[in-house]
Amino acid sequence: MNQFLTLEQVKLHLKVDHDDEDSDIEALIDASFIAFEESTNRKLYDENEAIPEDIKNGIHISDAIIQGAKLLIGHWYRNRETTGNLQNLPFATEWLWRRHRFVNMG
Repeated sequence: MNQFLTLEQVKLHLKVDHDDEDSDIEALIDASFIAFEESTNRKLYDENEAIPEDIKNGIHISDAIIQGAKLLIGHWYRNRETTGNLQNLPFATEWLWRRHRFVNMG
């Protein structure tokens, strides 16, 4: 799924220097972009990839989307054992992503 963030970029963001959790971190990376697409009703495309004309909710990846994903991954990584409302995005991620929401008007 993920083509927008590397494991190395995320480990640097998380300040993780071991390999023990690589598969868990990769799963968080994938989940963060799924969260973006589901919370904004958008379909992500690489900046070099053409968005098909029939895809009205397509969007190219941006630095703000990537930063929101990193913040979300960091939140999930630090709060792996926490229970609570899992429906809400962290405020910073919500703030970075909310302008990208797509509302289909018909």
